[in-house]
Order: sequence, then C-alpha cells, then structure tokens
Amino acid sequence: MSGKSKKLKKLEDHHDYLNRKVTELTEERKRDRSGESKTILMRLKKTKLAIKDEMVKIKNKLKTLTDKKNIL
Repeated sequence: MSGKSKKLKKLEDHHDYLNRKVTELTEERKRDRSGESKTILMRLKKTKLAIKDEMVKIKNKLKTLTDKKNIL
C-alpha cells in the first residue's frame, strides 16, 4: 500500500462498499421490481462509475509524478 495517496485508498474503499451494495440490490431487485429500487440501483451504479473514473485520474497523476521523480 505504500506509495498510494490517502484519497485513493478512501476512494477504493468506498468503491468496494458500493460494489457490495450494488450486488446486494441486484439480487434484491429480482424480487422487488419497483421503480424506487431501480432508481436507487441506477444512482449507486452512477456513483460507483464516477468514483472509478476519479480513481483512474488519481492513479495516472501518481504515475506521472512517480515518472517525473524517477527522471530527476
């Protein structure tokens, strides 16, 4: 874990949490087909995707900083 920023670690933990919730709600959705459950599931999936995009940005930024550090 060394070399990772605290923000990246926090985002990864939150992404894992949302992944578990999405899986749980997807299973629940097999029984509950209400519009509310669909809305909640879609919102969680969008949030999860936004967090994943942010994680990619941070990883790329850390990689760039590490590469620059290695050049010097």
